[in-house]
Amino acid sequence: MSLSGIGRVVSFVSRSEVRSQVLVDISKAPRTPSELASLQNKHVSHVSRALAELRQQGLVEPIFTNSREKYYRATDRGYLILATFSKAR
Repeated sequence: MSLSGIGRVVSFVSRSEVRSQVLVDISKAPRTPSELASLQNKHVSHVSRALAELRQQGLVEPIFTNSREKYYRATDRGYLILATFSKAR
């Protein structure tokens, strides 16, 4: 990923409080959309939209378990963007 590409993705993540907080939260441990919504005091639809947007950017991925709910975790690219985002704060 080029440096300008990283900057664009960092900007994309930082423009949304929900996207940035979702990435921070799932970088600590895999979580379901419901867990993330509860942590952020947001509606699950807002969190689900943020997860879909982050997934399109390759920053998060689903983990398939025996649970009925889908868990998400950060990808290596997600951790890279999070590290860059944290330095920019």
